[in-house]
Amino acid sequence: MIRFKNLTKRFEDGKGIFDFSFEVEEGEVFGLIGAENSGKSTALRMLMGFEVPTRGRCAINGKDCDKAPASLHKITGYLPDKIALPSVLTGRQFLHSYAQIRGIRNLERLFELALRLELEVDQKIGKMSPADIQKTGIVCTFMHNPQVLLLDNPFRNLDSRGRGNLVELILEEKEKGKMILLTTESADIADLTCDRVGLLNQGNLIYLSDIENMRDNMYRKYLIQFASAHTAMKFSKEDFEIESIRDRSLMVTIQGEFVPLIRVLAKYHVTNIEPVPLSLEEAFVHIYGGGVNG
Repeated sequence: MIRFKNLTKRFEDGKGIFDFSFEVEEGEVFGLIGAENSGKSTALRMLMGFEVPTRGRCAINGKDCDKAPASLHKITGYLPDKIALPSVLTGRQFLHSYAQIRGIRNLERLFELALRLELEVDQKIGKMSPADIQKTGIVCTFMHNPQVLLLDNPFRNLDSRGRGNLVELILEEKEKGKMILLTTESADIADLTCDRVGLLNQGNLIYLSDIENMRDNMYRKYLIQFASAHTAMKFSKEDFEIESIRDRSLMVTIQGEFVPLIRVLAKYHVTNIEPVPLSLEEAFVHIYGGGVNG
């Protein structure tokens, strides 16, 4: 079990995390959602023993993270928010070196992960794209089959295909009974991977719930294009919140599940539906009343 108990880490500038309490069980993916500088990375660094608590405690399998970091690192895979790798090595050379540090002799898992993530391991790191650097970090995180996975913004720089491959990998590890704590700035990413979520605002955990409850409350926008302006106008009289309408297109906002909207749209000639990206504050406005800041 990963456990935070009344954990506080206060930095000189007043930022940090405050009175932090929640647990992550075996076979669970927990998502910490928050804007940049909301305290997500600090929480993971505390679990790695890189920061000492001001008060309270965090523990993995009953061991305090600031007192037994070396033993906990053996069972933990940690992906930092910002990955720095030696530019002069190829991906293959670096991964071989990292495997040696981890005491891994059988490299089958390493190359299986690289293949699944579509990582070209023979290019020099200095010439890698940000996506391939991220994938290299992911391989390092998963390669030793850790019991605990701490993933700080793991979907950073990945395209839709890369995100899909990583979602599959995370869910497979969950089925093996791993404890997985990930951070993200996207409620949609949490929706794809997590069993429970916590919303961070300036170091404070202001919302904690299972994913089903989050879906029931979250606010979403869709841009819908109809076959004609007349059809769009007719739909606008349905029982949905219409934010804007222009010619054949309108923007609709919904709270909770997408299914009721789809059922009504089935009566109309629709040519296109696109989700509209929302800020974190917009996505959760119905849950906590807004106010998420970095």
